[in-house]
Amino acid sequence: MAQNNETIEFHATAGAFFRSDHLITVDDLDRVFNLYLPFIGATSYALYHLLVNELPFTKEHLKRQDHNFIIDSLNISLPNFVKCRRRLEAAGLIRTVYEQDVRGEVYGYRILTPLSADKFFKEQLLSGLLYKFVGEERYLILENRYDIQGQEKLIGTDISARFLQVFQHQNDLSIPTTPLVYQEATLQIDESDFKFDDFSAMIRGTNLTEVNKHRNFLVAMHMTYGVDEVTLAGFVNQSVTLDTHEINEQEIQRLLRKQITRKVAIETVNKQSEPKVTVPEIKNTEARALIEIASTTNAQDFLGYVKTTLKNGLVLKNERDLVDYLISQSTLSMSVVNILVHYVLIGLQNDSLKAALVTTIADSWTQNRVDSPEKALIQIQQRQKANQARQEKRFSRSQKSEKTTPKFVKANANPPQTKAKVEMNANNDEAAAALAKLKNIKTKN
Repeated sequence: MAQNNETIEFHATAGAFFRSDHLITVDDLDRVFNLYLPFIGATSYALYHLLVNELPFTKEHLKRQDHNFIIDSLNISLPNFVKCRRRLEAAGLIRTVYEQDVRGEVYGYRILTPLSADKFFKEQLLSGLLYKFVGEERYLILENRYDIQGQEKLIGTDISARFLQVFQHQNDLSIPTTPLVYQEATLQIDESDFKFDDFSAMIRGTNLTEVNKHRNFLVAMHMTYGVDEVTLAGFVNQSVTLDTHEINEQEIQRLLRKQITRKVAIETVNKQSEPKVTVPEIKNTEARALIEIASTTNAQDFLGYVKTTLKNGLVLKNERDLVDYLISQSTLSMSVVNILVHYVLIGLQNDSLKAALVTTIADSWTQNRVDSPEKALIQIQQRQKANQARQEKRFSRSQKSEKTTPKFVKANANPPQTKAKVEMNANNDEAAAALAKLKNIKTKN
């Protein structure tokens, strides 16, 4: 039986060898720090940097090492080292090979160059992870940092000198030929889970070169939406243009989102037919109407209804992407996602869906097993009661801090008052009594 990296037991005494196809520069490390670190973590970046530094520059320095120096240098445990190594492998920054020789276990680490900034931001899975971890503002800053620098466009005639105009061609030079292989990081997938070659054979209307050009995008769609080769191939075939025979990525996304919404709607109907845990009945008429709309409307249409009809606004692209993300996670049903959207936009009176707030609430509801719109409304009610209790507690604490003086102390301490002062105090007492009565009425309500 073949072993894989999940069944091999890792030992720190195992041998370690390192290789890179060419020199990894400071610019490469800078891109890993800015673009990869937010989702691989600081320790994984430190591991990558350490492995780059350990690359032997000459063949005379090749020697067998063990993993103790890595673990001691980074001050991490064995499980954390394996976790960080797997993150680098998943991000396409290293490749790991395993073998056993006469001296025992051996690991070989092939250190890969990070994607160029242009390719990174076109890679939807990696750029999507960066957006998720750093937010829109920081994402745009990084995108502009690696974009065109200086003047947007230079206008004029190209008068640059050509090579043979400056340098004389030499035919007698004997140049040693050294094959140079440039290996950039690419997404790695489990071939047992998704066979890309079999998938490519199902594509009609275009050639294999066009399919391979969109490989990373198609792999990202498989990993994001969890579709198999046959299903994804069907959507790709529908997206191929008749005139240019090109694959339309936007059309594939639209078809996948439509399929996911339909799938969630079917699952919601099936869940309704299953025996459910007893949930307190929602008697409020408006709440019942909201539950009915949320249960019968797909997520994107419901978002459009809330933003355009109730908020008189526009549906933003990042809001649609955020709703798609919640649906694709398959942890919350479509109706619960709709209630969450309504609560954030209407209940909390936000102008738009903020990713940090929405994902925090979604995570809380997932942990509390909120699987119906009724439970979602109960969660909202409990959160409102908790906030109100905290406010009342702070108010009562501030009231206790204001010490009052007993009336008999005031009577003995104050000197005889004039008639005008007595009448003014009487009026103040009447006003205080009226305020106390009003406060009592509000408390009862």
